Amino acid sequence: MSNLGITEFDPADALDTPERIAAYIQLVAEETDNDAKAMTKALGVAVRAQKALATVAAEVDLTRQGLAKALSGETNTSFDNILKIARAAGVRIRWEVAA
Repeated sequence: MSNLGITEFDPADALDTPERIAAYIQLVAEETDNDAKAMTKALGVAVRAQKALATVAAEVDLTRQGLAKALSGETNTSFDNILKIARAAGVRIRWEVAA
């Protein structure tokens, strides 16, 4: 197959401000009806966008590999770790009344 010059889209490339990161995670939450695994993966994209995997891992007392696993969406990451990772990534969870 010939190379068409098409590359896979990585949402991390577009998340260059804290506002965009928060908006992206919020959009994933809304589009997936607050699916925990999808939101965990979105938080992982946000950390990757900041190129801060090692920094965030140190702040939440995990190894880089442990953090990557926690944000893969393949495991059940504790809510405590989600809160710590979100804080380290510069975002916070906000609650509102369900419709």
